[in-house]
Amino acid sequence: MKTGLNSALRSAFAAGALALGQDCILAQEKMSGFALIPAGKFEMGDHHGFVDPKHGSDETPLHAVSLGAFHMGIYDVTTRQYCEFLNAVLGQRMIEVRKGGVYLVGGNDLLCDTRASSQCSRIGWDSKVFAVLDQKENHPMVCVRWHGAAVYCNWLSAQKQLPPCYNPATWDCDFNQSGFRLPTEPEWEYAARGGQQNPYYNYPWGNDADSTKANVPESRNPFRSGPLPWTTPIGFFNGELQRKADFGWPGAQESFQTSNGANGYGLYDTAGNVWQWCTEWYERNYYAYSPATNAPGPATGSPMPDGKPYRCMRGGSWFNGEFGHSRVSNRDPSYFRGPDPITRLTDPDGPWFHVGFRVILPVNAESRPVIKPTPVQRIPGREGGPGGGPGSGGRRPRPGSRPDGGPRQDSRGGAAAAERPTQLEAQPSK
Repeated sequence: MKTGLNSALRSAFAAGALALGQDCILAQEKMSGFALIPAGKFEMGDHHGFVDPKHGSDETPLHAVSLGAFHMGIYDVTTRQYCEFLNAVLGQRMIEVRKGGVYLVGGNDLLCDTRASSQCSRIGWDSKVFAVLDQKENHPMVCVRWHGAAVYCNWLSAQKQLPPCYNPATWDCDFNQSGFRLPTEPEWEYAARGGQQNPYYNYPWGNDADSTKANVPESRNPFRSGPLPWTTPIGFFNGELQRKADFGWPGAQESFQTSNGANGYGLYDTAGNVWQWCTEWYERNYYAYSPATNAPGPATGSPMPDGKPYRCMRGGSWFNGEFGHSRVSNRDPSYFRGPDPITRLTDPDGPWFHVGFRVILPVNAESRPVIKPTPVQRIPGREGGPGGGPGSGGRRPRPGSRPDGGPRQDSRGGAAAAERPTQLEAQPSK
């Protein structure tokens, strides 16, 4: 009897191991190009005393956040990947092109631009099919709006037979679904920090603003010439000597020595190159009352100068500002995008040529307590305009900064940003 029982147990274990092995193979297939970000806890916010004059104090107070595990894309979503998505959903008659912009059929929310609606888009449209332009297949997708990133996540979930997270009728996100979605701000910052705590760094790799590690305005990499936007291929800053023969960049130099800009989790371009969408609204005071576990973001956002709420972006870009605004704790309401050197328009009609995204896949989201967006709370002493304004709980400016919000501040379209188009104009598109 005992022998028979052991035999049965061995058979059951073998069957279970086979099934587990198949599941692991499937998981590895799903997760190609992703890094596992382990569950953990960190202190979110600015550890270096920076004050932004346009929305000061939005990176405080420092607060502890616990997060469940998730997988995050090692790279930003590329133009090639997004173009494949567009052609796939076009074949399903889910999208249409109107005046060069891509929309869900019958929808009013712009997903992305094609070259017909923005000369900086890398997506071409000939009335039949979408195509990648300018040989930018491996560059991050640009000129994509939040809704376009959310629909891409739903499509990617469908490809992997996973539940969608976004409801296109309301754009609500179901955080208890283990489908692909955009990261929350805590997830993005936790992943971008690469596991580094004590001390907390200012950038994903350390405290050095090293322009050989990221595509930021100070960088002299050979992609910073020719037609805008001046993005670099994903993972370009990997510590290797890059050669023009391999990349065909517009710059004259035959080679460019990069430093390794990956963080502790192996994620690239979490500083510079393109801004990355987060899933939630930007609310200036959210840090004062956000939940301590798997914070999903506020139910709505702070009104910007045009009276509208905007979604949040992280990571900075190639375009403007001090080191591309790429401090790891930096929050950007997508209203502030800086002046467009081509159209001369600025917030909120400024450029989208520095905006992209990456995706995450939460682990066992269904088993977590029900997660709902947090009702917005009024915080005494922190009310005011989009920047918090005087008396909004702001910290003192760091030494050497200008209290009037001059060009040394991280102003996202203020004086520091306004200086950058001059450099762009000095090297016109060819």
